[in-house]
Amino acid sequence: MVNLKVLISGAGVAGLTCAALLEKQGIKPQIIEREKETNFNKSGYMLGLLPLGGRVLNQLDLKEAYVNTSTRMENYEIFNEKGDKLKSYPLKYINESYGHYGGISREKLIELILNRVKSKIIFDSEIKSLKNKGNKVEVNFEDEKTNIFDLVIIAEGLHSKSRKLLLSENEFNYYETGWGGWVTWLNEKPDTSYREFWGNGSFLGLYPVENKLGAFLGGPVNHIKKIGKDNFINEIKNKLSGDNILVNEALESISKDKHPFIWNFHDCKSSTWYKGSIVLLGDTATGFLPTAGVGASMAMDSASALSDELSRADEDHINYALKLYSKRQKARVEKAQKDSRNLGKFMFLNSKFKAAIRNRVLKFYTLQRMLSDLSGIMEGN
Repeated sequence: MVNLKVLISGAGVAGLTCAALLEKQGIKPQIIEREKETNFNKSGYMLGLLPLGGRVLNQLDLKEAYVNTSTRMENYEIFNEKGDKLKSYPLKYINESYGHYGGISREKLIELILNRVKSKIIFDSEIKSLKNKGNKVEVNFEDEKTNIFDLVIIAEGLHSKSRKLLLSENEFNYYETGWGGWVTWLNEKPDTSYREFWGNGSFLGLYPVENKLGAFLGGPVNHIKKIGKDNFINEIKNKLSGDNILVNEALESISKDKHPFIWNFHDCKSSTWYKGSIVLLGDTATGFLPTAGVGASMAMDSASALSDELSRADEDHINYALKLYSKRQKARVEKAQKDSRNLGKFMFLNSKFKAAIRNRVLKFYTLQRMLSDLSGIMEGN
């Protein structure tokens, strides 16, 4: 298998994790990335990396580096739009039972994984067409060069172009929440709590990572577009009671940011994960809303499962390894996606009456109940 010719399209969390794990087996994949090298890993957002992902970093001998460059999450706190605390969930059981639950920026996580990737990344490169030919894959690139591979791994993210080359339109679909907003960074010394403010037609999240605080402000997209960012921020400020310094700083930072990262809340689900010797990985296979903070962790978990199945395959039976990978991982990932969608329906409400009911019900919800499928996944179910 060390002579296996593998192409990985996409140098994000999923693609790079898979590349690093394959290299541990002696396989040296070719990696392509559509971004130019000067733009690579320059934008992004904050991640809550659950032990599902952390365990893969252990596999790559990156545990110490990860712990030292992330912020250990100890609490998850939910407030209403006025700033009154509705519920506080201690995260001790996750840290003690499963492993380090860390807040980390996407940029920092990719830097960590890159330390274990020896293969050169070819930037500003995309797939133009691909075709299964027996147990090989013929790939034509945008620069008109053609090459033959034993395996092609597509890890291009939610808006993958290559997925459209493999699957028909009825084999994958996007799920839209109708919500979106802006992400920015605050130069605040972070503590160990995630804080979210669930309003009627608004959402504000504050997420600590190393040496700074990520902030997300969102609401119904149609409403945001209609009134604009500054008017929406004023709406939020008018609902707050008391002087919440951190919230006000976050709102001011988003207001002053001329080029904030725009985050639309949607995901994607593919009914088929592989065909022949071509396989989808990470968000390209089944993507996530950011609501449960599990997308990066599941992408890394899937990369580990894929590399594990490939480690027992021979060159003539790649398709069988991909079948076992899909059988092993697809249902797990879809359970986690279901959790994210259900939590999104709970969080993103545009009704004063429904928001009031939700806020009352929330007081009786345990974190395990809110994330029931995800808890089962961490237990290996």
